[in-house]
Amino acid sequence: MTLAALCSCSRLEPRDALLVWKNSDGTRDTMTVQLISCGDHLSLNVAKEDLMGVDTLVVLPEFAHAQAGEKGSWINPSGFVTYFKEGREGCFYRHKKHPLPIIGYDTPRGFYMGYLRSYRYDVATVSAARDGHYTFSTELPLVGIEPYEDFRMDFYLLEGEEATYSGMGRLYRRMQIDNGVIVPLKERVKTRPELKYVVENPEVRIRQCWKPVPTPVLDQTPENEPELRVKVTFERVKDIVDEMKKQGVKAELCLVGWNLKGHDGRFPTHLPPEPELGGEAALRDLIKYAQSNGFQIVPHICTCDAYKVSEDWDEADVAKYPDGSLSTHAVYGSGRMYNMCYKVAYEKNAQKLHDALVDLGFRGILYNDVYSIVPPTVCDDPAHPVNSKEAQMWGYKTFEDGARKLGGIASEGGYDHFASILDYCLYAIFSDSYENVNVKPMRDAYVPLWNIVYNGTILSCPISSCVNYTVKEPSIAMKQLEYGGHPTYYFYSAHRDDAANWMGGRTRTGVSKDLLCGTREELEEAVAAIKMGCDHLAEYGHLQYEFMEDHCELAPQVFRTVWSDGTELICNYTDKPYSYKDINVEPQGYKYLLK
Repeated sequence: MTLAALCSCSRLEPRDALLVWKNSDGTRDTMTVQLISCGDHLSLNVAKEDLMGVDTLVVLPEFAHAQAGEKGSWINPSGFVTYFKEGREGCFYRHKKHPLPIIGYDTPRGFYMGYLRSYRYDVATVSAARDGHYTFSTELPLVGIEPYEDFRMDFYLLEGEEATYSGMGRLYRRMQIDNGVIVPLKERVKTRPELKYVVENPEVRIRQCWKPVPTPVLDQTPENEPELRVKVTFERVKDIVDEMKKQGVKAELCLVGWNLKGHDGRFPTHLPPEPELGGEAALRDLIKYAQSNGFQIVPHICTCDAYKVSEDWDEADVAKYPDGSLSTHAVYGSGRMYNMCYKVAYEKNAQKLHDALVDLGFRGILYNDVYSIVPPTVCDDPAHPVNSKEAQMWGYKTFEDGARKLGGIASEGGYDHFASILDYCLYAIFSDSYENVNVKPMRDAYVPLWNIVYNGTILSCPISSCVNYTVKEPSIAMKQLEYGGHPTYYFYSAHRDDAANWMGGRTRTGVSKDLLCGTREELEEAVAAIKMGCDHLAEYGHLQYEFMEDHCELAPQVFRTVWSDGTELICNYTDKPYSYKDINVEPQGYKYLLK
């Protein structure tokens, strides 16, 4: 379908937008401008020079308004939906992280898709309800940011059957394909045997060892570093391989915590392989053993994080905030986590590490953590400054080098600034359950916008709680299928000592459970769960190659997914049967209508 068919390009009426300039001197200026007609869309352009000295630019198109009680919604770039409910006085939600650069405005005045053409890593979307009135603005904060290009945002009118979140996804996907950003998996696997293997087999991650999380030691040194918790040695991974072969399972294995001091041990230092797991000789032997038995095997690495306990720690390599302080990310097993400057990470560490991984024998879809679940890290160090656009470029270079040397690239999340090279993301949305996705103010629902855009081009687990989905309750397994997820498994996923195990713990019996391999019984049970994922791929795996063309709610808690080959899936989350095309869908059940 052409872009002209996906959007209305002949009936675009003039539309205005309110611009609010919050200036550095505390004053505010407002200006109403007419969006420029550009054939199939309307466009707003603010020159770089006009952004100088501005604290924040606020953009509020006239169709970004609604009255409480009106039909419609806002759809933010993560797929969160805000309905225009009555009685929500004073609610406010500011959302900064944007996996996609598209925004949905659905009101009785029309359905528009906003497309952030620049500063997409810097902007925030803001939903607000006041005096019975809803607004949905886009804000560009510029404090500490040197404007590096014009601000441009385009708006596409969608009508008829296209005026839905599915229509938004289809339009943006077509743009990405037409612009050469993404290539369907059907084409890519023709020259990518490592990728073809992953499309057709589950991803199995094995957390081998880690330090306590939350950590008892924030600032670690080799002398006060907490002891490792060793669960799966290199020799024990061979037992996993053997049991998989016995049960007829093929999978790509990803070793997590194979590196020095385990998962997130001493980044950016990775080598030597952790001695308590068996050391380098045992790792080389394992890699050969897995490959000789028909398994791809890859490592989990991270080239953008740094800990002070690392022997390669150098404060000069860390990204800096505008005031010169060190850029931080979180606290994990090795203490406070610092953000490496992406430029330094590529030039100083990543390329050498990739070469070392090749030497060890790894081959497959290399997993480099974090990059695709956060906006690119800005660095204000005068020795190696990068804005968000430049940081994305250096991150891309890191991914490109790893993919070229090892066979492909995977990362943690679904941010699509790496869409042109990313093969697989661990989860498109980060949350421990679908219920918790909507706990923020002004979040009323979640829709699979990302999946509509990228199913058929990038493999993904739809949400972090869908990891190990075949041992969880039926609703989680259904979401995995409903959103076209790639079967993803994780030995020792629940590794934290607190309740923040973001891959979820619910099971079919309602009891927290994980994939373990400490005993023969645990190993057999874990591999049996993975075998269920293999069986799903055997039956429905062809849908990994198809686009998700439509998704909608047929009735309360009954959803339909349609793929590009015509296959339909009906998921019934209610406690009553549902009839669709004379087919009965059982309560808490699903039915495929295969073509």
